[in-house]
Amino acid sequence: MQSLSALAAQRALPFRSNPSVEAHANWLVERITRALQAAIQERGRATLALSGGRGPAPFLRALNRVELAWERVCVTLADERWVPPEHADSNAGLLWRCMPEVMPRVVWTPLYHGLSPEQDAARSSAALAELMPLDVLVLGMGTNGHTASLFPGAPGLADLLSAQAPALCMATESTEGAPRLTLTGAGLNSARTQLLEIRGEDKAAVLAAALSGQHPQWPVSAFLRNPLEIVYGPDGD
Repeated sequence: MQSLSALAAQRALPFRSNPSVEAHANWLVERITRALQAAIQERGRATLALSGGRGPAPFLRALNRVELAWERVCVTLADERWVPPEHADSNAGLLWRCMPEVMPRVVWTPLYHGLSPEQDAARSSAALAELMPLDVLVLGMGTNGHTASLFPGAPGLADLLSAQAPALCMATESTEGAPRLTLTGAGLNSARTQLLEIRGEDKAAVLAAALSGQHPQWPVSAFLRNPLEIVYGPDGD
């Protein structure tokens, strides 16, 4: 198997490998902050879409220490489990736990509203329309090749992935059938800076398979093109 850097180079994708969890978090924070500052300087505001899961926690905690004009930053999520923010699995809850200094200052646009998955998706799509295009998007990836809450084999997956998707946010389900909310290709593809953040050898192997073209049906494969930047780091807390 070719290295991730070599596979990324074949697709002309920037690739960064960080030697430690701390270096990984710090590099991501510097890259995100630089893009947000540029957006604020150019347009007076910036938009940031983040992902949940265990992987982002270290860099989210590091981002919490950054001094920035956070009042000019609109923050949303790439996807969300359909659970309230106090639920342990909530991506919104993760942001508020990891960034307690930052989150009260930003313009927060949640995906979960507690109505129904479909009603929440419609409400979120209307709110997200005011944020497009995104300035910075941080995607993650699962070991089954999913990204955001776009899962292999999902009904209507091609429409969900399309930049011409019928809505910016749509209701989906995990592979286990749990309700989710996800930004579609219409929102995700709009981002000026797109980062795919992965950690650990298991995800490195999955990403290598996707980069080599073995699994074009995996949702993550649809995003492995410019302007995506791949950022890899070791596993750990």
